[in-house]
Amino acid sequence: MSNFDDLVDREGLAADEEARLRRVHDLLVQAGPPPDLPPGLERPPTAPAEAELVQFPLMPRRRWTLAAVAAIALVVLAFGGGYLVGHAKTTATTFATKRVVPMHGSNALAVLRVAPKDSAGNWPMQLEINNLPTQHDPRAYYELWLTRDGKPIAPCGTFRVNARTTTIRLSVPYDFKGFDGWVVTKQGAGKHEPGPVVLTT
Repeated sequence: MSNFDDLVDREGLAADEEARLRRVHDLLVQAGPPPDLPPGLERPPTAPAEAELVQFPLMPRRRWTLAAVAAIALVVLAFGGGYLVGHAKTTATTFATKRVVPMHGSNALAVLRVAPKDSAGNWPMQLEINNLPTQHDPRAYYELWLTRDGKPIAPCGTFRVNARTTTIRLSVPYDFKGFDGWVVTKQGAGKHEPGPVVLTT
């Protein structure tokens, strides 16, 4: 059946739509039926023998799993970082912020807000930390440091965390021009040297 009137119900069809459908119909009639399927394609191809299979030196399954877990962890950290930076806008009204510095660790995130220098020459700071492990030892604590060449040089204050999100107010008299970033270290009881870095800029 190749007659246009037999194929298309024209009732309620606009004139321009009918003309477009007629053009398409005429083109299909001119093109004719598709060619017959070649005999070679009538049956599905047979699977190659095991010897013919090519083995590519792709990443082992275990590494693919690790890569997938790492990608998921990055997505979670990025989401958490976005939350913290977005949350910074809501707390900016209570803390006059001149500079916002994001920090990250293996599982934790932080935002360091630096306020303008006060009349005494101190730089007030507010550190908001998310997901840093609580200390089981009552004498253990964390410490914020300014870094030079990536190494902790100048202490900026000590603190403990007791919740998923902890906010700490700190203040330092240092001129930041001689430093290149901040880190947070994990400090044990009675140790005054910088401990392992758990957060960095």
